Amino acid sequence: MEIREPLIITSRLAPGVKIGDATISIEYADITPDGRQAYRWFIDNGNGHRQDFRGEDLVSGVGGGSLQEGLKSLLGFLGAFAEAIAYQERIYAGEPLENSDLFPVMLSEWATANADEISMLAYELEEKPGEFIIE
Repeated sequence: MEIREPLIITSRLAPGVKIGDATISIEYADITPDGRQAYRWFIDNGNGHRQDFRGEDLVSGVGGGSLQEGLKSLLGFLGAFAEAIAYQERIYAGEPLENSDLFPVMLSEWATANADEISMLAYELEEKPGEFIIE
């Protein structure tokens, strides 16, 4: 496997990105019964006072998917989460908005502070499929 910038090999020895004080890693998990690729993801905080997050709830479209596609999807969900949290904090004071519960609330400050970088990286991965993680 070859990893190209802006991606890195993380401390988990998996492809990922560094955004702010967090490192996001992704790896393959199992194939679902309907043929989708499941991904295991990690968000490791480097500042020492927040916990790390992980999940296996991210799956590809039917027919499988690459690690770059999985990372792009994860960043897309993080971007939607950050947008919902920011809107809720600034404008909307009612019930929680759609997408504001995609990730633990402890990630909301980090996600909103890094929303632009999250969105830029998701866009870059979308525009250049297969160019950053060559398997």
